[in-house]
Amino acid sequence: MLTKQHDIAALISSRICHDLISPIGAISNGLELLALTGTSHSPELALITESVNAANAKVRFLRIAFGDATSNTAISPTEITDILNDFYNGPGTSLIWAIKTPLERHDLRLLFLLLLCAEKMAPFGGAIAVTQTGDTFMISITGKKLRSEGFLDFISNRFHSQYGPPLIQFNLAQVQLDQMKYRMNLARTQNDLCISIMP
Repeated sequence: MLTKQHDIAALISSRICHDLISPIGAISNGLELLALTGTSHSPELALITESVNAANAKVRFLRIAFGDATSNTAISPTEITDILNDFYNGPGTSLIWAIKTPLERHDLRLLFLLLLCAEKMAPFGGAIAVTQTGDTFMISITGKKLRSEGFLDFISNRFHSQYGPPLIQFNLAQVQLDQMKYRMNLARTQNDLCISIMP
């Protein structure tokens, strides 16, 4: 793995998200001004508002998942749950985030990448729970027809390399695990999959 290339990619992702959040915010402000005129009740404007809110939530989430994590700053539980509540606002996969303490950016980045991995392994929907006990993070996935084949190596407790933009989170999660020198433990039953992460 080429960590320098990984770092450059993270900086590019941060820059893209930073540049996107401003016009999205401007559109959101414009919609709020339209609301003051009483013209915000049309189906067209309701659709635009919904799309802008979804875009804003996605950029905030992806900025952490794919962006630069070299800063040692901690992110508050309030900000984390705010991002996750907006990102997981639709049907499909439900999320229970049980961590109530601040997290350093590199830990949160890893957990967000693992959430994106979990979604791919539950293609027909399901429930994801994220908990922390001491230094151990645990991501539990429950759903029908979970897919772990081709994604997880249960012998080495590592992610398989993936190809293509929709699956890049698996490669980045493994790079992040290696850089942070975290160990991963994998376990699954028929309808449940558990990923444990520890120093």
